[in-house]
Amino acid sequence: MGTVDCEIKNYIATITFTNPPKGFFTADMVEQLGCILDELADNPEARVVVFTGGLPDVFIRHFSVEEIISWIPGMKERRAEGQPDPKFARTPLRMVWEKIDNYRKPTIAAINGYCGGGGCELALACDIRLAGAGDYTIGQMEILVGILPGAGGTTRLARLVGVGKALEWVLRGRTFYPEEAATEGLVHHYIKGPVLPAALEIASEFVDKPASALSAIKQVLRSSWGHTTADGVDEEGDLFGNIISNDPRALEMMEEYVASGHKMKKF
Repeated sequence: MGTVDCEIKNYIATITFTNPPKGFFTADMVEQLGCILDELADNPEARVVVFTGGLPDVFIRHFSVEEIISWIPGMKERRAEGQPDPKFARTPLRMVWEKIDNYRKPTIAAINGYCGGGGCELALACDIRLAGAGDYTIGQMEILVGILPGAGGTTRLARLVGVGKALEWVLRGRTFYPEEAATEGLVHHYIKGPVLPAALEIASEFVDKPASALSAIKQVLRSSWGHTTADGVDEEGDLFGNIISNDPRALEMMEEYVASGHKMKKF
């Protein structure tokens, strides 16, 4: 079972994701993360939050495709019974990413390995993204298994790099090596050495700054867009739910990916 662990040291909370052997994120880990974020929110000993991966060369590979496939029969059954479709955008996963996006304390993604799908969505919700050196990729590659991002990947990516780039990347399932990601603006900085020490160094800059001012800066910048992130992610999440419950090809591609041993081509 995957674990989400938290350590607080020098007023910095480091949250680590570990799910051997491949580092997929799961619904259980979503619940663990949500509880940790709630506990940290009012903890004066935690003034900054850093996220990183606990496996070698893995931040969060992506959300478990096996779990997504397991949701489909229940969704089809509800539809066959004439029940209204669930508001898929309001899934626990989306709401935890939303919690990070709107967190009052600074957040930093210390990307130390594969960061795709839901992992990239988490990183996009953070205030600062650092990518360490390594032979791994970062990006929203959901189309390669027949689906689209379902918890903020389209909207947050477009706001970060612009609609034009986001369209190409998400339509093609493009992913980037760490240095490429920094050049393209997907992450703020490429770190040639280990990424966690670099993230902790940046985090230390916030420790002695007024929490109220940091929170206010985040609030005013996050709300500066004309269309709210929540509105964009609502639309995205509903489209995601509709596709996985109705498109046979999407299910086929996800099952092919799982059967291949989770091999994904880089674009």
